[in-house]
Amino acid sequence: MEERTIIRAAVIGMGNMGSQYAALLAAGAVPGMELAAVTRVRPETLAARGLTLPAALPVYQTADELFAAVDAGALALDAVIIATPHRLHEPQAAEAMGRGLAVLCDKPAGICSAAARRMEQARPDGLVCGYVFHHRTFPAYQAIRRLVQSGALGKVKRVSWTATSWYRSNAYYAGSGWRGSWEKDGGGVLLNQCPHNLDMLQWICGMPARTRAFCHQGKYHPIPVEDEAAAYFEWADGATGVFIASTGEAPGVDRLEIAMDDGLILCEPDGVRVARLDRPECSYRSAPGTGFEKPACSWEQFPMEKDPDAYAHVLQNFAACIRSGRPDEMLAPWAEGRKSLALSNAIYLSSWTGQTVDLPAPDTPAERAFESAFEAEWRKQFV
Repeated sequence: MEERTIIRAAVIGMGNMGSQYAALLAAGAVPGMELAAVTRVRPETLAARGLTLPAALPVYQTADELFAAVDAGALALDAVIIATPHRLHEPQAAEAMGRGLAVLCDKPAGICSAAARRMEQARPDGLVCGYVFHHRTFPAYQAIRRLVQSGALGKVKRVSWTATSWYRSNAYYAGSGWRGSWEKDGGGVLLNQCPHNLDMLQWICGMPARTRAFCHQGKYHPIPVEDEAAAYFEWADGATGVFIASTGEAPGVDRLEIAMDDGLILCEPDGVRVARLDRPECSYRSAPGTGFEKPACSWEQFPMEKDPDAYAHVLQNFAACIRSGRPDEMLAPWAEGRKSLALSNAIYLSSWTGQTVDLPAPDTPAERAFESAFEAEWRKQFV
């Protein structure tokens, strides 16, 4: 893309998230990027956020109308930000990429991991494309990731993430025409609330090798999709893990535990604690004694620091990568899209088939078989 002083971006989908992105652009929170157009404007959403769009801003009813305006030369764009229902992400991203427009897509990439793979493979070389996985900007998660990947505490033994603070009432599902459905939303708590948790899980600890999982559909709400899920993971190096999610538990828990060879990481809303053993655990295990000796450890604590400007930072990163022409410097580049989706797809597939499901390596025949198996079982949920 020819370097521009001002990057012209359109927001496709002005619901809860799209209106936030538009508000940031309109307020000048992303230097060098301006709001050039929007689609699917809902006055009640704008009113709820106190957002007034510029009077001269082009407003289109659909993404198709916006792309037609680009083709006709009536609208000049450099980038789009997609914040529509999951099932629309792939076709809208494909339309944008086909016109050479940079793409920032809200999570998840779609419903099926195959959609994320196709989006990745369709990206023209050098075109900046990425996802809004804004938890990657949180200083606490960044610090945990550095600690885990540094090897300072050895290898990961066990991971446990209880993510039940996603409480939703029945009104949440009733107030939308697409939430809580297989065909339109694609799933429940795993696909709507937990893509960030699953992204963080693999971003910090790497992709698991397999899972055995159980999903409970409509356990707490009158919906056909899951509002509770529990998954057991195994990693190729022998680490194990458990992931639990719910939208029907109050007050709910958000607790991440990472047990490592020589320490422990505990992450909760009130802070992050790290235990460091005074010497390697394996030396205690093999030492003579009564059998009841325990390793000594020291604890340190730091805040569970989030990022109050996470969305602005994601947009700023997007703009910076467009200017530099470096798609690899995106916080969550296009190649990351299929990872969290593969995890949620594998959890669903395991629950539906009652079997352990292997997570396939990318771009292999096993991946295609996994995609086909998931899509066949997924369609059974609403046919």
